[in-house]
Amino acid sequence: MNKEFNLTHFREAQEKRVQEKKIWMLKKGWTDNKVSNGHLPECYNFIPQKSDIDNYLEVNVGSGTDVALKLMNLENETCVRYVFINSGSTYTIRNIPEGRYYLKLAYGKDWLSKIVNGQCKGKFIRNPLYESGEDLLDFNIIHKSNSYSIPSFSLHLDVVSTGISNSFNSSEISESEFNK
Repeated sequence: MNKEFNLTHFREAQEKRVQEKKIWMLKKGWTDNKVSNGHLPECYNFIPQKSDIDNYLEVNVGSGTDVALKLMNLENETCVRYVFINSGSTYTIRNIPEGRYYLKLAYGKDWLSKIVNGQCKGKFIRNPLYESGEDLLDFNIIHKSNSYSIPSFSLHLDVVSTGISNSFNSSEISESEFNK
């Protein structure tokens, strides 16, 4: 009973700290956004790059976290897609231009946004984790002698109490690196 009380007390104190941090950040100009799959708040002024190629990146997110995902062009380090995916759901990014890409990922809960020096920044305040994918996603059309194939990919992403559960290799990055 005493251990149960201590754990409950710890969780309540932790939740109180998160709520206090959120209130402080909202007073500092951050905006609390209820974001739906595939969308980001208007302040991002992000124009996705699309093609006529019928390809996709399907992303399945487990119930342990929400995910903000940037699809980054390896050649010029530009972001071609920036999407938000709610926990327990799947989102498919379609019509990706030819090229080789890597992912920048933000995991967590309670997504906040703020315009800093003319650029919209995003962050999670509950259980934040930021990563950069080490595996490359090659969306170049594969030409064969009499045919071609169009590559597409599927990923499963989640954060569980024992760590990260991904179907690809990644390394941790800072929040500021994610927002570049």
